[in-house]
Amino acid sequence: MSTIMLSGATGLLGRALYQRLAPHHQMIGLGFSRAQPPLVKVDLTDAEALSALFSKHRPEVFIHAAAERNPDQFDTDPQRSIQLNCEVTEHIAQLCTEYQCRLIFISTDYVFDGLHPPYEEGAAVNPLNLYGESKARSETLLQANYPDAAIVRIPVLYGEVSHLKESAVTTIAAQLKAGQRQFDDEAQRLPTDVNDIADVLSNALHMMNNDLSGIFHISASEKLTKLTMAQAMAPLLHIDPNSLSAASVDSNAAPRPKDCQLRDTRLAPMGLTIDSDFRARIATVIAPHLSH
Repeated sequence: MSTIMLSGATGLLGRALYQRLAPHHQMIGLGFSRAQPPLVKVDLTDAEALSALFSKHRPEVFIHAAAERNPDQFDTDPQRSIQLNCEVTEHIAQLCTEYQCRLIFISTDYVFDGLHPPYEEGAAVNPLNLYGESKARSETLLQANYPDAAIVRIPVLYGEVSHLKESAVTTIAAQLKAGQRQFDDEAQRLPTDVNDIADVLSNALHMMNNDLSGIFHISASEKLTKLTMAQAMAPLLHIDPNSLSAASVDSNAAPRPKDCQLRDTRLAPMGLTIDSDFRARIATVIAPHLSH
């Protein structure tokens, strides 16, 4: 059993990681606005408070899952977003070095431009928006100064949500409920259930232990657009999938890569793969929210 500190423990991925790891490890989950005991409420931009938590708990592993993930939010408040995604990551890496704590940094497929998929772990990054740039900047910092850190790139996520707009995937169901019938059909995504991410990462921790360093890709394999995701959800809302059509590109939104499919060459040979049915999984996720 290890002592694991987890940032973003109230978030979509953080909740799944906490639930998956808690039976086997001593967990210190960190959150902010939604944190309730036993989770610890802390502002990650408060360097002194974060340092105090390391001194008190002396974690053996730190999973940094907290981040500003909305690319459009970077246009609204770039300074705060970059501070959270870059400066906080650097401070955490420094603390991990000081306390000899293994760092697992959750990154994104948005570090790629989407022009030459699929992307293996060593592919050159070329982000198209500030969100991807912030993650790529943190990756570069860790690779240069903290080579023992693990960088885990993941795609767009879905899972058990408190409300449909909590994830970009389940937001599509909310849009369907609100009457929207046109969705983007250009950008290809590989939506992945957070429980699958948590399972793979938990097993990787167990199997690799001190060898868990460098870049890893964790992703489902079904390639879908917002339109095909909407068509998969439509029957659950008693909507004819054939009534949905492709939307024009929103020129005001932050640019997104067209296809940043991740190829896993490190975990798959160990049997750590994801083989899930999007239609079945998403039905379970959105069902509790369809009656209200």
